Amino acid sequence: MMGSRGWLNDPMGIYQKKDGSWHIGYQCQPNNYVWGNVSQCSASTNDFTYFNDYRSWEDPTTIAPSALYDIRGVFDGSIIKEGWNGHPTLIYTSTFAGTLGWQSQPPEKEGTETQSIAFTEDDGLTWTKLNFGQNGNPIIYHWPEKHLTGFRDPYIFESEEFSEYYSNSSIQHQVPNNGVTPTGKKFLTISGGIRADFEPSNAGPRLFLYRQTKDESVLDWTYLGPLLTLPPIFSPVSPWQGGSGVNFECGTLSSIDENGRKTSKNETDNEDLHHLNLFIVGTEGARNGSHHDYWPIWHALKYDYDSPDGNVKAHVEFSGVVDWGTSYAYSQFAGADNRQLLVGWCYEDDEYNILSYQRGYQGAFTLFRDIFVKVIRGILPTAPELNEKDPNWKVITEKDGSKSIVTLGQKIVPEIIAGYKKQSSITKLEDRTLDVGVVGDEKSRPMNLVGFETQPTDKYFAITAQLDFHGSSNNATNIDRSSMVRGGFRVLSSDREWTDIYYDPSTESMVVSRLNSSLIQAYGNETEAGRLRLWPIQDPVMNTISLQSLNLTIVVDNSIVEVYANDQTVITTRVYPWLLNSNAVTFFVQAPDSFKKVKLDDDQALSNQNSTFIPQSVTFSNVELWDGLLNAWPNRPRDTSLPGIFSHNITSTIYGLWSDI
Repeated sequence: MMGSRGWLNDPMGIYQKKDGSWHIGYQCQPNNYVWGNVSQCSASTNDFTYFNDYRSWEDPTTIAPSALYDIRGVFDGSIIKEGWNGHPTLIYTSTFAGTLGWQSQPPEKEGTETQSIAFTEDDGLTWTKLNFGQNGNPIIYHWPEKHLTGFRDPYIFESEEFSEYYSNSSIQHQVPNNGVTPTGKKFLTISGGIRADFEPSNAGPRLFLYRQTKDESVLDWTYLGPLLTLPPIFSPVSPWQGGSGVNFECGTLSSIDENGRKTSKNETDNEDLHHLNLFIVGTEGARNGSHHDYWPIWHALKYDYDSPDGNVKAHVEFSGVVDWGTSYAYSQFAGADNRQLLVGWCYEDDEYNILSYQRGYQGAFTLFRDIFVKVIRGILPTAPELNEKDPNWKVITEKDGSKSIVTLGQKIVPEIIAGYKKQSSITKLEDRTLDVGVVGDEKSRPMNLVGFETQPTDKYFAITAQLDFHGSSNNATNIDRSSMVRGGFRVLSSDREWTDIYYDPSTESMVVSRLNSSLIQAYGNETEAGRLRLWPIQDPVMNTISLQSLNLTIVVDNSIVEVYANDQTVITTRVYPWLLNSNAVTFFVQAPDSFKKVKLDDDQALSNQNSTFIPQSVTFSNVELWDGLLNAWPNRPRDTSLPGIFSHNITSTIYGLWSDI
């Protein structure tokens, strides 16, 4: 999912239309390849696989800056399906001229970011903004607190749990600033934070909570206080988590279970252990300057209904990273059959726009994903790994006394998988077990590369596989990750360019090494890595212990690579191969740092001779290559470039908000 040309970033305004198809909005500037004059462009889809532009591919813009309050840009927003006069209504952040951002100097002022609405009477083809002023836009102007780092990305939701709490008349629910007690069904969050240079003891990211004042009005919202308050954290607290930073963006809430969206709060105690109150958010200021200082993270929340002010608060139970690569601004939304879906923005890795003009566009969406609670059952109860500090999971005890892990699960939606399989040429490769071969001196890092029997014909393909890692011994009670080798695949490969995708058991990391991905040195080539633990699993019937398998899905789409590991760890990144023949794929086995080939004693050697076990190896099974994929935009011409690159003449020349590039 990408624009026809120009700039694309955050998903916004996603909703299912009356005919069952979807309106997919995205922030855009079609007439320039850099951020600015931010508008909403729109596409439609029936299956998150094939897309069509609204209006035309030449100009898919559906909402553009046009009023004084949003002349700087139409920022993120979410949909009320039956909003203004019963029509689908977008609540979005309208931005005015002035400094903006958590580090801006002078600091951002109230009125730079406000919240406004626009409605559609033709399922998203055209949108009408309310008039400026009283009983019109902006519908939320004033900041809820002072000295904000940001005030944007309104997210609409309903919560039976919240509504029941606020309907409890025995609790005194204080309304800040002596506002009107709200009674509406809908709740609204706005992402932001409080600046440390003005309020050092009160600083940090915030999720501001509002409630619809009355059911019949989408114009009036009452502030209930911050739902989530965190201190500024400038780096991750553990390798398993991202950093909360100093400012929230694009915050969204849901409640999920193993099947997707959780639909009932009436569950047994044990079933309730398998659900998460999920908060997905982008954070700024905690990645040491890498990845534009962005983290796309998730928090598992516990709601607190005993706050002295009578308003619900949230506390973080545990946290993780949505995607460890070059993606951000994730938006989650509800689908049919209790599905909860997720999509984000995959930004370019051309930080200084050296080659942006030649490309003529920037940005794409990640693949659409189903999210759910991932439960890993049957974990060895004596495993020391269960005692990890600040992990991205929670340990639970099942009814039968066994141990399980609960975390966030993500997988590519089945519509995309079905479309790829239908349109691709599929090759099933033979199972094999590979080691690194003969090891020379201790400083060397041996590697084993075995080419696929069938190679991709171009730079558009997918790989699915199961990998099993073996250490120095086939004694399952002694899982020695430090003796295991790396295993995965080398993709987009030629003699001068390649990208290595592998799992390293010694560091418990899924890795995309981009050091040799492109001959063009202007592109970023930082190695991407995301943490993933393979657990020791106990079979109570067979009384055996085995290390969890690694199931990989890798999608390669020219410059974008997406890696899904055990439906748990995801890395989306950019690679930019330059050579036409950089298409090849090989099996990849490599020794990790400080690798030593284990010498087996006589008893071990005799035992191994009588089995199929190969020490310090990786077994590849169920490997498939899907060659070709599909054209996601069948009604666009292959070349969607237009002569010239120019800025919107109103904002660039009259208001002088940014200069032409």
